[in-house]
Amino acid sequence: MTQPAKNQNWQKRQYDSFGPHFRIESANPELGACGNIAYNLFAISDSKDTSNVGMMGNGQYQIFADQCITIDGGAKVNPGGVCVLIKGSQGDVCINSEPNGDIRINGKNIIIDATQNIELTAGGKVTIDSKELTAATQTDTVIAAKNLDLDGSNIDIGGSTDITLITPKGPIKVKKIIARDVNFVSACLKGTAAAGAVGRFK
Repeated sequence: MTQPAKNQNWQKRQYDSFGPHFRIESANPELGACGNIAYNLFAISDSKDTSNVGMMGNGQYQIFADQCITIDGGAKVNPGGVCVLIKGSQGDVCINSEPNGDIRINGKNIIIDATQNIELTAGGKVTIDSKELTAATQTDTVIAAKNLDLDGSNIDIGGSTDITLITPKGPIKVKKIIARDVNFVSACLKGTAAAGAVGRFK
């Protein structure tokens, strides 16, 4: 999108070239989707890769690069201090990997702190591989699934009241859960008084 030449103020434009690899431009009156160019720093490498840094007429600040962009801060920050801060003062903060790249977050500890809700949506499966998984101080916990599998060498289910299973034929009160480990020992003790003690929990 452009303006007619008679309405464009080319007197304000400044263009400085520092050879074939770097130039600075400001106040370009030609309009694009984000307005005119307030300023722009353009560079091209010997490999013909380019980068642009600048601000548009509508106030948007943009960084473009043909290759990887690295932000590295905190070389002299005390251990545990903040090295890189990304802050949205009023609106959202969005991180997109398009069209089919991955987003990776690596760190000693990863902390997600939300004052309201945390929502996870996946087109495939969600995998959690950890030594321990703890859900603490829950008021309500709801798991709705077409198929639900629980597998473990020891499964303990307890509560201050009886457990109720909701089935298509109505609720079922569960007062005691007994799991037996089907293994060589169980097979040997089958039919004896000791067989009921193998793998039992309440």
